[in-house]
Amino acid sequence: MKNKNHQNKYIKANDYLKWFRFIIILPLILNAHNTALCQDLLISSGTRFFGSGGSVIFFGNVTNNGSLTCDNTVLFSGTTQFLSGDNSSQFNNITVASGSTTTIVNPGNTLGGILLSHGTLNAGGNLILLSTAVRTALVDGSGSGHVLGDITMQRYLPSGFGYKYFSSPFQGATVNEFAGEINLSDAFPTIYRYDESRTSSGWISYTDPDGLLYPLTGFAVNLGSDPAPATIDMKGVVNNGEISAVLHNHNNDFTKGFNLTGNPYPSPIDWNESTGWTKNNIDDALYFFNASTVDEYGGNYSTYINGVSNDGLATNLIPSMQGFFVHVSDGPYPVTGILSMNNNARVTDLEHPFIKSDEDSKSFIRLIAAFSDDTLSADPVVIYFDEKATGNFDGQLDALKLMNTDLGVTNLYAIGPDGRRLSISALPLITDTICKVPLGLKLNRDGELFFKIRAIGGEVSKMDIYLFDMIENVQKSLLPDNIYKLFLASGTYESRFFLIFRNINTGIDDNISHPRLFRIYCSQGILKAEISHLEGESGTLLIYDLKGRKLFVKKFYSTGYHEFDPGLKDGIYIVNYFTGATRSIEKIFIRNR
Repeated sequence: MKNKNHQNKYIKANDYLKWFRFIIILPLILNAHNTALCQDLLISSGTRFFGSGGSVIFFGNVTNNGSLTCDNTVLFSGTTQFLSGDNSSQFNNITVASGSTTTIVNPGNTLGGILLSHGTLNAGGNLILLSTAVRTALVDGSGSGHVLGDITMQRYLPSGFGYKYFSSPFQGATVNEFAGEINLSDAFPTIYRYDESRTSSGWISYTDPDGLLYPLTGFAVNLGSDPAPATIDMKGVVNNGEISAVLHNHNNDFTKGFNLTGNPYPSPIDWNESTGWTKNNIDDALYFFNASTVDEYGGNYSTYINGVSNDGLATNLIPSMQGFFVHVSDGPYPVTGILSMNNNARVTDLEHPFIKSDEDSKSFIRLIAAFSDDTLSADPVVIYFDEKATGNFDGQLDALKLMNTDLGVTNLYAIGPDGRRLSISALPLITDTICKVPLGLKLNRDGELFFKIRAIGGEVSKMDIYLFDMIENVQKSLLPDNIYKLFLASGTYESRFFLIFRNINTGIDDNISHPRLFRIYCSQGILKAEISHLEGESGTLLIYDLKGRKLFVKKFYSTGYHEFDPGLKDGIYIVNYFTGATRSIEKIFIRNR
């Protein structure tokens, strides 16, 4: 039965009556499970086909000369099928059934949800995986079939300002995929790769249009100075199955075993998935980069490990096209690491953007340091308590500190017993009355600074928490919602600030003191020390200036009285003495006459 008006005709997959009116032109059947069944489908010019709810099963060819929009799931279930026509079609989910070979002939067709292939889909460069502020389409890795031919994949960004870390989900993709978004011949390079083996900075310009975007490799791409939202697209044959990379740690001064890698699939991956990963000599932390909102060439890092993120944003889910750093474990250098994954690591999370909020559930504290005149300058550090932690660095529990490249942002970190700088520090469950955590702080400008607890959870919220400033001899309670404010010059401070946890109702005075392991004073430039305690065979004395720079180190192998000349100018210094797991700190004035 033909419609003489021949305009604005609707066919809805969940409406039996409307199917029935077009039963002669379009042989469709709606079954009891709200599923429309169709052999060959020809949508004539001026006719609109709209699928909403349930699913549509096509057993034959689909020719769209009108309008085809399916907000439900479309199943291609015939033996050999073609999607063609004068106009492109819009799909939510597409499933290709086992035994089916489906070929997309006409260009511009879009998918907003999940592509699952148990048969064979020949995309032919004619399918676009859409990305919006709400969700990003993906290819489901659980499919037992194949996806052949080029597919275009989009990645929506809330802002196109500055650097983003990308990776390619395609086989054989090249740098030229970014040519539509950036100027590859710009005098200042816009794309970099990262080489851990370099003895200087690991960043290397990578703007050759023919340069390969190797799977499981990350690239830093500067998208420019426009803060407006942007949508990046890449095209190619999707990666599938097992993908592996060899990574290294040469312990060089600037790279320190960090490797820039990336998600190689057209779908998110789950870092915590128990199957699907091989991480030989790979620490368990993820390091994501967040572009600055004011510095086109700078930014800060988010870190995730063991269910904890330093800023409450990073999670175990790594979005498609996302680059990230990992750290190859320390050991006899050079250390070789293997990072490998297969489809079991893939998930079907449509809504995960480059960074997504996810508050922690462990017993933890998130402390920030920020300049008073710029709230965006805050940098967080997390200390959490775990029954598996030992206090020493553990690559499965602790995350190292990557210094922020936005010079307006502070750098706050915990310092482990071995001197490692940590963005996330796991500590054993508190059994003693007091736990003291040394903090480090690196500033690139002068200014008034404040320390504040941003978030707290678990048993930690039941403790007294103090910030101890050894130079000012101030111990400031940080709960509830208190801040400690002071003016600091640019520089690095690593022997000045301590975070102190104290169990409540212990009867101990608020003026908490550290163990007196030694006494020291100066006479005409000569330091005279009385060492009263040694654990094991030795103790170590270090002298720092007020910016935290280490100036002098001396070992002691016996208790008692010692004299030595550190050769330092007149001034106030911090003396740090530690032996075994015990540490004590004193302030001293050195005068050479």
